[in-house]
Amino acid sequence: MKTVAVIVHWGPHRPTVELARWLDGSPVIAQVAVVANDRSDRPDHLPASVAWILPPRDLGLGGGFRLASHGYPAAQAYLLIGNHVRIPDLALRACLDLLAGTNIGVVAPTLVDNDGRRSGPARLSPVLAAPKARRPPGDRPLEADWVAGTIMFVKADCLRRIPLDGRYYLGFEDVDFCYRVRDAGWSVVVSPHRAQRIGSTTVPRHGDAYYGVRNRLWFARVRGWRARAALIALATAVVVLPRAVALDMLLGHGTRTSALVLHGLLDGLSMLPPPGEARDDEPRAAHWTSWP
Repeated sequence: MKTVAVIVHWGPHRPTVELARWLDGSPVIAQVAVVANDRSDRPDHLPASVAWILPPRDLGLGGGFRLASHGYPAAQAYLLIGNHVRIPDLALRACLDLLAGTNIGVVAPTLVDNDGRRSGPARLSPVLAAPKARRPPGDRPLEADWVAGTIMFVKADCLRRIPLDGRYYLGFEDVDFCYRVRDAGWSVVVSPHRAQRIGSTTVPRHGDAYYGVRNRLWFARVRGWRARAALIALATAVVVLPRAVALDMLLGHGTRTSALVLHGLLDGLSMLPPPGEARDDEPRAAHWTSWP
């Protein structure tokens, strides 16, 4: 199965280069493509065979993946992987073998973090939050509602029919994608083979205060879940926002976190942008906080 690996890059080059070099040496990966969302220059020590793609602007995770996949239409499968994830060759092959199944559209390995905690299939709560402790698969693959875009293998035919929605920019594009994949009759599967999360993403953590609210509301509205959208908005207004205000006061941050939550709520309830690409003003969170 001809597989193209895509790394959506933002931040320091070193982890991206290390991952790209390893994937480039794998016999089961036909091509490695890096989408430099930060529009940084190609590192001198990146293998010549690895593509370094400069998008016209920061397209986010979904948009960056869409851009790279369009550049390699002959692929049979794609691997979307974060630069803070490492996957052994055995797990790489096992996931691709699973993806070859007739009705399987998306496969992910079991993610293990630095503390040894494993994540597996999880159902979202009524306010669309994932449980902190997901149930890891045993010794066989399990179907899941969704898998994280941190690392996912996608069948090319599935991706051609169901592209990632880039308007989310950061967060919930993976959940939205997996739900639409399942709506179309494909299976989303988690393998018991493991991948290791070796660090954290370079995206600022406080950006989650904005995108975690906005994109959760967008996803509920896209799905037509009016009651859930109302519940999320209510929970944000009466629980999340007051807690953010208290945290800002305690830490002396001014209104950094609370402003992000408030604007996430307002944007999440405003007119939905059309599906496809990220808004021209992304990252929106940079309007109310520092962004690297």
